[in-house]
Amino acid sequence: MPRYRVIFESKEDVYGVVPRARDWVHYSCILTVKDGGKKPVALEMTFVPPHPFICNMPDTHSIKAESITDAYVKVVRFLGKFGIEFRN
Repeated sequence: MPRYRVIFESKEDVYGVVPRARDWVHYSCILTVKDGGKKPVALEMTFVPPHPFICNMPDTHSIKAESITDAYVKVVRFLGKFGIEFRN
């Protein structure tokens, strides 16, 4: 299996808000783009405490996608599962 090289890597911050409680959710992320493969974009998310009052968020979450836009669509869906609106 071929190894693909990392062509871009950056540190990202993802914020969301719980509308009913007005609590903020913060994930610190590493965005990695490789030069090939079926899903060359990876977003590794790590939760930054404190947890919102309404629910406990997963401490880590990993997203693999075909493009950066697709990765952020998956972030919006992930946050939506917990009733959180994406804010960036």
